[in-house]
Amino acid sequence: MRTHRFLLIAATSAVAFTACSSSDSAADNSTVDTAADVSASGGAVDITKSRFGPLEIDVAIGDTVTFTNSDPFAHTVTSKDAAAQQFDSGNLGENETFQVEFAAAGTYAYFCEIHPTMRATVVVN
Repeated sequence: MRTHRFLLIAATSAVAFTACSSSDSAADNSTVDTAADVSASGGAVDITKSRFGPLEIDVAIGDTVTFTNSDPFAHTVTSKDAAAQQFDSGNLGENETFQVEFAAAGTYAYFCEIHPTMRATVVVN
């Protein structure tokens, strides 16, 4: 089983990027981990029958959400273009996981690029 991890940490340093339109910037740290243990504080989203479940998940700032594809075909977990925090799992095969750490409060909409009608939301408080 292959595990995808994608950690986004809100930048707290004085470094600013001119392309950013807000004061919240994010660093991109993605890694592939083949370890079977994908435990995470925060929550879990199961992808089954071409649906994200639950459709909305509430987590605390700094929590990690683990997305698991339980379908026998590929899906993605992809943030909306205008989202303050960008993430994209790439194609996840059956039983593959993807993790996102949410470092700032907000509502983060995401979808499956392969099946665009699959949509859900992470709410971070």
